[in-house]
Formats: sequence, structure tokens, C-alpha cells
Amino acid sequence: MKSEKTTMSDIAKALAISNISVSRALSGQDGVSEELRSKILMKASEMGYLRPGNSGDKRILVLHQKPFIQDSSNYSHMVQGIEKALQTVGCEYDVEFVDKSRQEKLYLPNKVAKGTGFDGIIFIGGFENGYVKFIASKIRNQVFYTGYSPSADCDSVWYNFNNSGYKQCDYLIKKGHKRIGFIGSSSAYINKEKVLGIESALEDHALLVRDDFLIYAEGNFEEKVNELLHDSEGPTGIICQWDYTAIKLIKYLYEKGVRVPEDLSVIGSGNTEMASLSIPALTTLELYIDYACECVVELLLKRIEEPDKPYENILINSTLVERDSVKVIE
Repeated sequence: MKSEKTTMSDIAKALAISNISVSRALSGQDGVSEELRSKILMKASEMGYLRPGNSGDKRILVLHQKPFIQDSSNYSHMVQGIEKALQTVGCEYDVEFVDKSRQEKLYLPNKVAKGTGFDGIIFIGGFENGYVKFIASKIRNQVFYTGYSPSADCDSVWYNFNNSGYKQCDYLIKKGHKRIGFIGSSSAYINKEKVLGIESALEDHALLVRDDFLIYAEGNFEEKVNELLHDSEGPTGIICQWDYTAIKLIKYLYEKGVRVPEDLSVIGSGNTEMASLSIPALTTLELYIDYACECVVELLLKRIEEPDKPYENILINSTLVERDSVKVIE
């Protein structure tokens, strides 16, 4: 029996495939085989799916809050990945930078101020809660990419930093390390999750959790690292929040005559280009940014189609990229 309430999600579940594959097939986009497209169209007809319009009829606003100047992280990769995913499904979109001061002043995005209507919005990074609520009054359907907050009910795609912290620490332990430290920003929620993973790995291996090995610094961490270097029982391995932090640490250690990995092992996160070019090449985590961006777009299209569905939080697990910055301790 046909039903006007059949959604793309219903078709995806019936065929055990992703929403984005269904969206591509129904909108005539590339990215699915002709065989799969035929199955999707047949199933859509069978289930009585009535298209409200294809993805090309959707206009999406993408807001980010970090400048690309001297970008040493994967941030620009994330923005470009979102653009690519939107292009793949044929959505119209606009990208705009909104810094913290404009958020505090409840700055209306340029295209919105000029009267352009949007079906949904993607926030990349952490935005002020007041600003998010302000924008929600203008654009109902929202998805957050890496800007997850446990205090907010929202759709989000997030990296599983609890798992990554555990994975990094477990790797060091299996290489013979028993005294393991961490360097990262105290203001970043991700680091609370990462440290929880590190502590869980240490406890699972019956190793001591040393709070003095956990360095929280907004910028300069060198003084605290220097204190650990003069401790005969200091860490033998340090996990860093990002590749940039790890490479900055390696440079500082080199200036102090401390060799990596001979004297101290270092692990980063993000698998940025600099990770493979550093000396030594940095052991790090691959985040699968392109895949995460596809998940973001798929989740937003699902929200637009089903605005009253429960909120979802998608966690992406990373994998370890083993290079030369970790020493085996016999």
C-alpha cells in the first residue's frame, strides 16, 4: 500500500544502504552504480515514495568560525570536504566565516541578511550557544560537525576521541611504555574525552595514572614539559592533541637536546601533510575527514526530510598511522 509518508530513510533501511546513496539515485547524481540506482528507483516506486524535490532543490548554508591563515590543522580540509559532499548530491550552498566577535553580536550571515532562504545549515567547529539559538530561529534544520556539546540536543558528526585516546595509549603500552603523558588545550571538550580514553587504557593495563603527566596549555607548554624532562621518572611517551602540537613539541625537544624517539616517543592526531614530512615522521591518527563530511551532509538531508525525528550523534573512529616517532622499549 502506498504512503505519502515514505521517506528516503525508509528506502535506505529497506535496502540496507546509506541515505546519501538513496539521495544520489533519486536526484540523478553520480556516485551510485546503475544497478544500485535501478534497485533504489524500483524500491521507491514500490514503497510509494513521493519526492518533495531532489537534493538540487535544497540550499544549504555552511558556517565556520576559524580563519584559514596559517592553517596547520585539517580545518580547511573539513570545509572543502563539506563542499565536495554537497556538490556530490547536487545541493546549492553558501560558505561563510563567522568569528567569535560576530557571534557575540548575533551577526546575521550575509546571505540570510539579504533574504536568501536556506533549507538547512552546517556548523563547522564550536559556535557560541547563544548564536546557535539565534540562527535556529532563522534556519530550523541544523547539523554540527566537530562542534558537539553534551549540553545541546542536536544532530552532530563527531570524532570518537575517547576511542582514539585509548588507541594511542594502548599502542604505546604495547611498545613497552608505562609512563605516558598528554599535551592539549584545557578549553577543548575533545581533550576531556581523549584523556578519559588514555586513563582507561592505563587502568586496563594496571598502570598508574599520573595527573602530573597531563599538560593542559592554551599555547605555551614548554615550561611544563621542561619540568618533566628533569624528572628521572618522567613520561617515556607523550600523546598530543593534534599533529601541530606534536611537531611543535618535537622541535622544542630537539632544541633541548632530547631525541625523538630515542629519548622520548611522541604521537599526534590528524594525519596532516606535515606529519609525514616531520623528522622523524610522526605516528598519528587518520580521521577519515572525507567520509565524515559525507555523513554530515547525509545527516542534514535526513533532518530536512524528517524534521521531527530524534537527534543523532554519529561518532567516527580513527585508525593509527604508524611511522617513526615511537620507540620500542624492551
